[in-house]
Amino acid sequence: MKSSETYLIGGGGHGRVVLDAFLASGKQIDGILDAQLAPGSQVFGVKVLGDDEFLESVDPKTTRLVNGVGSTGDSSRRIEIFERFSKIGFEFIGVVHVAASIGKECSVDASAQIMAGAVLQNRVSVGKNVVVNTRASVDHDVLLADHVTVSPGAIVSGGVKLGRGTFVGAGAVIIQGIEVGQNCIVGAGAVVRHNVKGETTVVGNPATQLE
Repeated sequence: MKSSETYLIGGGGHGRVVLDAFLASGKQIDGILDAQLAPGSQVFGVKVLGDDEFLESVDPKTTRLVNGVGSTGDSSRRIEIFERFSKIGFEFIGVVHVAASIGKECSVDASAQIMAGAVLQNRVSVGKNVVVNTRASVDHDVLLADHVTVSPGAIVSGGVKLGRGTFVGAGAVIIQGIEVGQNCIVGAGAVVRHNVKGETTVVGNPATQLE
C-alpha cells in the first residue's frame, strides 16, 4: 500500500497542462478533483473523483495536492486554493517539465510549476505556487515571489523582481532590472521599461498604467 496519494485540483486547460507535465516526468496522479467534470470520467487516463469535498475524507498528512487552477489575469482563485488547503495541512507539490531548462544555482520551490520549453537561467529564485508557463524565458538573477504567473512566451530579463501574486501576460517583455510590485497585471504583449507599483495594471509598448 502506498504511503501517500496525490490529487490534482482542477482538470481544465491549465490542469491538463500540469497533468501532462507530471505524466511526462514519470510522476503519478491518483485522481482529479473538479466540480465541472463528471465523476468517473478520465483525463489522460486519470479518473475524476469528484470535487474539493473529496478531501474531507482523506488525511492531509498522507495526501499531496497539485494546483491545477490556472489564471488569465485574476489569480485569486488559484491563490485561495493553495492557501486554504495549505492551512489545513496539505502539502502542494509542483513539477518541472522534462523539456524545461533550469540553470545553475536556481532556487525553485517544491510547489512551483515550470512548463514545457520554459527557460530559467542561473540564480533565479522561484517562490511558492508560481507558474512559469510554456516557452516563457526568465533570465539570470530574477526573483519570482509567491503566486506569480509568467504566461506563455513572456520574457523576463535579468535582475527583474516580480512581487507576490503578479501576473505577466502572454508575450510580455520586462526589461532588465525592473521591479514590479505585488498583485500587478502586465498585459499580454506589454513592454515594461519602468518600475511598476503594486496593485497596478499596465499595458502597451511602452507599458503604461491602465486607467
